[in-house]
Amino acid sequence: MSTVLLTTDGSDLATAAMVRGVELLGRDHRFLALAVVSPAFVPAAAVSPMDSHPTVIDPALEEEIEAEDRAESATELADLNAVLEVDAVPLVETGEPGPTICEVAARVGADVVVLGSHGHGWLQRVLLGSVSHHVLQHAPCPVLVMRLEDTAEG
Repeated sequence: MSTVLLTTDGSDLATAAMVRGVELLGRDHRFLALAVVSPAFVPAAAVSPMDSHPTVIDPALEEEIEAEDRAESATELADLNAVLEVDAVPLVETGEPGPTICEVAARVGADVVVLGSHGHGWLQRVLLGSVSHHVLQHAPCPVLVMRLEDTAEG
């Protein structure tokens, strides 16, 4: 039985990618569903509007925001099992998505990582970076990238 690491950013596209990945790979695997919460960065109030000192960080507020984000992600992951029709073990990690996905894949001994790609063009990848590109380059196992387009108009 293979270990499949399903990844999500909480979007409908990510859920569709996981559903399609499960359809392609089959349901006879050990599934882990991973959500990565970005670290919170909350600057405290500056002394004055013209303050040129480095920004002061509010660690208590950052911890509170990260805890809320982690709880929300855990709830979303728990609801995924019904959609995916598998019994995926939920994992919530805090960090930068690309490196964190690769670290978790190595730690759990994943045989394959499934993730979605929004299919953005090269300029957006250069400006924003690409989680799927990072994972493709650094994952310790094969990566199944589900390229899905956002069909919602708006």
